Amino acid sequence: MLPKLFQDLLKEWHLQLERPLPWVNEKDPYKIWISEIILQQTRVVQGLPYYKRFLDNFPNVIALANATEAEVIKCWEGLGYYSRARNIHWSAKYIVKEYDGVFPSQYDEIIKLKGVGPYAAAAIASFAFSLPYAVLDGNVHRVISRIFSITTDITTSKGRKIIQDIADKLLDKENPAGFNQAIMDFGATVCLPASPLCDQCVFADHCTSYLTDTQRDFPFKKIKKPLRNRYFHLFLVKAGKHIFLSHRKEKDIWRGLYTLPFIETRDERCEFPLEGIQIGGISIDENQIQILNYTDQQLLTHQRIHLYYYQVTIETGGEKIAGDSIEMIPLTNIKEFAFPKFLLRFIADNKSLFEYN
Repeated sequence: MLPKLFQDLLKEWHLQLERPLPWVNEKDPYKIWISEIILQQTRVVQGLPYYKRFLDNFPNVIALANATEAEVIKCWEGLGYYSRARNIHWSAKYIVKEYDGVFPSQYDEIIKLKGVGPYAAAAIASFAFSLPYAVLDGNVHRVISRIFSITTDITTSKGRKIIQDIADKLLDKENPAGFNQAIMDFGATVCLPASPLCDQCVFADHCTSYLTDTQRDFPFKKIKKPLRNRYFHLFLVKAGKHIFLSHRKEKDIWRGLYTLPFIETRDERCEFPLEGIQIGGISIDENQIQILNYTDQQLLTHQRIHLYYYQVTIETGGEKIAGDSIEMIPLTNIKEFAFPKFLLRFIADNKSLFEYN
């Protein structure tokens, strides 16, 4: 299909679309950047309130740079993939230091920001600065791979290059922002992953996969590796009107967040040693541990986390808690800490366990 025909059909379709989102037609590179990072691994419906909340707390790059990492993580709480929050915080400081707080305006500069890959850099460059870079998100991958029946695995560098080359040729270089928004919207509303609306598709007469009834075979991806199962046993340790929290500092899941102290085991069984366990330097006997009738799972990109909960009640005179990662905090202050989504769910489902009256 000739680029001009593709552009005309896409433009005509997009003129009829009503999809009001706060970042559409936005020209502020900071706001575009935040929206693109939030929408990585996050659906629009879920990400929208976070986008608004984030801008309320950090309305510009300088405000973000001046914030603490804990404040940024807390604002991100519940959105997941917290490395995104750490990356934008680092990048905001970098922009203040290297560009005097002015967002970089060239693609080669934008892509140097932490967590900004080719897609996000192209989106910011085209939407904010009208530079001729074609975006390549999941929606665009799907549209192009179906129309042109790309049989190369799109998760490989070869597959991505094939799609990128086609997108670059199709791009309307006189209006890259409008083109990029239109093709992403088309993938999000018509060329859907499981049930594409082919009867509404303006490219139906030119879509090779539709004409051969193979549209559901694209985009082509090889079978994923099985998920790694991990088993965590979490302890709600209560000492009067206080509980113990563990601050995750190591380079692993939930980094920068607070969780209940836990033990990781090879399977769902948790066999406590005869001498008991230690949490925050305090010895816990097996007879102090109450198994809670509550289990949960968290599905990550490459891992399935199995969660089991226990309650421990101890008496403490407020002695110092051992270990840099364990803190004893008042129950009244629990909302000040940033937790993974699974722990927020546990707290909401077990409010009586966190009462302090």
